[in-house]
Amino acid sequence: MRSGEEMTGTPVSIIIPNYNGEQILSKTLVSVVEAAHAYPGECEIIVVDDASLDKSVKLIWEDFPEIKVVLHDTNKGFAEAVNTGIKSSICQIIILLNSDVRPNRNFIAPLVRWFSRDDTFSVSPLICDDRGKPMRVSWNLGKIVRGEIRKRKWALGDALHMACRGKPLKSLYASGGSIVFRKEMFLQLRGFLPLYKPFYYEDQDICTRAWQRGWQTLFEPESRVVHDHQGTIERFFPAKRVKVIRRRNRFFYLWLHLSTSKLILSHFPWIFFRLPLRLLQVDTVYAIALFKALSSLGGVIKLRRGLEAQYARMSLEEIIKEIG
Repeated sequence: MRSGEEMTGTPVSIIIPNYNGEQILSKTLVSVVEAAHAYPGECEIIVVDDASLDKSVKLIWEDFPEIKVVLHDTNKGFAEAVNTGIKSSICQIIILLNSDVRPNRNFIAPLVRWFSRDDTFSVSPLICDDRGKPMRVSWNLGKIVRGEIRKRKWALGDALHMACRGKPLKSLYASGGSIVFRKEMFLQLRGFLPLYKPFYYEDQDICTRAWQRGWQTLFEPESRVVHDHQGTIERFFPAKRVKVIRRRNRFFYLWLHLSTSKLILSHFPWIFFRLPLRLLQVDTVYAIALFKALSSLGGVIKLRRGLEAQYARMSLEEIIKEIG
């Protein structure tokens, strides 16, 4: 029997943030409703509509009357939509799904059973692309190279073998597009930080802060979802702006969580080595992102000190070592 078998009937709330998702939402909700019906425990589904301009809400009301819809009067972004969904939920286990993520019929139970462990903060399913190929973001194993975090490669066969032996597959973070987490812990961590608005790195950051509290993130390959990558960001934001925000937020994340010695002796020296090379390559994204990040450096330092004052924190390097 796998760890946490007795937890597979615990109540769960599925939260789906939506903005102008009329074209993709129907396919997603059919899969979500089917998974909810297959799950042996209570399961509520909440769509938080972030002031859509299309007919998303009308579609849900007409075709999926069992789904609860919560409306924003104005567009507030991903993090605020998640917060609204959590406030509206009734269950202690939260499943957060992007509007372009289609879960398999039996994806809920394998994830929920890990919450029999008191130290479980979040769990990630196996995320596949629309061709069925596993995506690397399912299981996040990292290493620090030249002051930056790099993802380590992994093989699905190895993950399945380890899972069959009941070994927890520790992960740095679970992707916010398909994450299951404990509501109480999420609220204790004060949710997603406004620093990362409008998108990217909120999930990586909160899971890192959870590790610093001794709360784990795990990967469960028996649970599967398909990510079509047709979500809000790709459809409604210019590609260059998306790249700049992602790179800026990566700076924020590293400045918050790398050790002081790693920042001073490795990260910042490599930044000033890379910058002229990127400019010679006419890579303006790196330079713009760095400028935007540096303009907020004072706020990042203040936030870092605030986090350090709350509890004895593990550095990012120590967390990666703990994950193995």
